[in-house]
Amino acid sequence: MDYIIAHDFGTSSAKAALFTVDGKMVRSNTVSYPVYREHSTWAEQDPEDWWKAFCANNKILLDGIDKSSALCVSFSGTCPNCLCVDDELKPLHKAIIWQDNRATAESSEIIERLPPELLDGRGVLGPSRTLVALQWIRKNWPDVFQKTAKVIGANSHYVLMRLAGRAMTDTDIAWSMAMATPDRSGWSYDLLKLLDIPESMLPELHRSTDVVATVPANIADECGLAPGTRLVIGASDGYCSSVGTGMIKSGDVCLNAGTSGGVGAIGLDGKKVNIRGTSSTGAAMVWLKNVFCAEEEQIAASKGEDVFSLIDEKIDQAPIGSNGVMFHPYLQGERGVLNNPSARGSFVGLSLSTTREDIMRSVIEGIGFNLNLCMQHVRDVGVVVKRAPFIGGMSKGKNIRQTFADIMNVELVTMENSEFTAAKGAAVLGGIGIGVYRDISEIEKFNSITSLTIPNPEHHERYKELISLYEKVYEAQEPLYPLFHS
Repeated sequence: MDYIIAHDFGTSSAKAALFTVDGKMVRSNTVSYPVYREHSTWAEQDPEDWWKAFCANNKILLDGIDKSSALCVSFSGTCPNCLCVDDELKPLHKAIIWQDNRATAESSEIIERLPPELLDGRGVLGPSRTLVALQWIRKNWPDVFQKTAKVIGANSHYVLMRLAGRAMTDTDIAWSMAMATPDRSGWSYDLLKLLDIPESMLPELHRSTDVVATVPANIADECGLAPGTRLVIGASDGYCSSVGTGMIKSGDVCLNAGTSGGVGAIGLDGKKVNIRGTSSTGAAMVWLKNVFCAEEEQIAASKGEDVFSLIDEKIDQAPIGSNGVMFHPYLQGERGVLNNPSARGSFVGLSLSTTREDIMRSVIEGIGFNLNLCMQHVRDVGVVVKRAPFIGGMSKGKNIRQTFADIMNVELVTMENSEFTAAKGAAVLGGIGIGVYRDISEIEKFNSITSLTIPNPEHHERYKELISLYEKVYEAQEPLYPLFHS
């Protein structure tokens, strides 16, 4: 039996899956790692945690299986990150990840400095973009900047660098770093020259299906793979998730609610609709669990159940509108349609009659309202959205699915192993790279529908009123957000 291994390096964990070449997931494993938040706007990770997760996952996936039967390893990774390494490819600091908002001033400075022809087509040059974070490093950590030999833009590409002994990236992640040309054909040398970023800092640039290296014999045992196993570079978690859902033709749409979330779509012109992901979807739900749900955690631990399933059950005990409580999930600023790094989370409408279930439901509804801003943007550019695959950890909740379907008035489809959607996409890219698959349409081998959630028209009419209120509350609070920064 021949296999493909896919690693999906997320924000809170690394998911890995072993697939047969006909798309069956044989085995999977997840290894968690922390995010360090030393300041209110900072979000960092230790690259060594990514490497350890990679090695641990491989050993579990291939336990009792002939390692040489793995035809290739392919990658999905979060981005944009910013990690500077020295000339021995050793990290010079903890990685600044996509949730980090420290470089707000540098973001504004770059936007003011760049001429229109270098800004056009780049999307939002927010503080998390690698280009912007690198300017923060130059200003605040000059010793680090001077020692920098290469800049890494994704967690998956740090792991690949450890394997290959050289720095590399793909065109998708290079664009997210804000260092590539808008058409993603190469590095934007005019931009880099204007901002005085040495070309020598740039990693090798590849297509997402390129075989970029093989596993060296001297670290094969450490990483749990056979020497000579081919390594396919893959792409961002966003692109891999799109492929993994089968979002490959005009009009296709996908709703994602992992740690972060968003709505992916391919426009009527065949091009991907450019919307940055929201900052806190599943992350807000984890926060809810940590702060409000000690009771559910104890019950889940005693019964060996999933705590998030218990939370999903509890939200059905509060009515639509959460008895007047509304939550805005801006716990780490906001990207997405609003693009406001200063935004802060809030509850409004609390009263002495508010219950814990009201608060729990309001968090889910607030996440749904925020994702609806992305959905509305997709509709505004002409894409008709009646049905969409729903992926990410939050897609497992029956009541969450119904709430989101009712808010957005869209049928939500879940598929088998939906939490491994990005890994599925990476596996297909890997298969293309080694010649096993023709193109990304072969994702059909990996997907089968497990549920369909139909929106309730009456609920949607009620949510339409609340959507308007949600937007008005944001507008009222927006001028106050900067006052809450420590």
